[in-house]
Amino acid sequence: MEALKKLDKALEWVEEWILVITGTAVMMMILVNAACRFLKLDWFGSEELTMFVAFWLYFTGSACASRDKTHISADMLSLFTHDPKIVNTVNLIKNVISLVVCALFTSWCFKYVLWQMDKGAKSIIYKLPVVIATIPMLIAFALWTLYLVRDMLATIRAFKGSGAENGQKEG
Repeated sequence: MEALKKLDKALEWVEEWILVITGTAVMMMILVNAACRFLKLDWFGSEELTMFVAFWLYFTGSACASRDKTHISADMLSLFTHDPKIVNTVNLIKNVISLVVCALFTSWCFKYVLWQMDKGAKSIIYKLPVVIATIPMLIAFALWTLYLVRDMLATIRAFKGSGAENGQKEG
């Protein structure tokens, strides 16, 4: 268990540094591009470079949101019930479906990255390997899957806990 906590902390540190570096880089590239346009200078291919860095920023950010459970959610269950057994049952169903779908997407993304590596696709202007922009998708999907496993296990523990409490109250 301690090893998992250390791994989680290390992942969090790496993710947050990727966000800081890529966020700063995207901001600087947009700023330089705006200055170039103002000064009537041409920075040909700036959008291509920004896109490569932005992919890392966006997908790492989405993985962080999944880790911290701050991603957009349309959870309206709390409007209808506060019964822990119903809430945990719905959360378990939601987590199982999400996990299956995310694992499927992770598999597809892995195949896509391998396909891109095999094809050797290059960007138009700077001839950068396109796989540089698709690897963060694979990493994000893998992390989403990992965090969904974590959430599902927490829901199972909560479900068992609410069942035990209900059993103790009755007995």
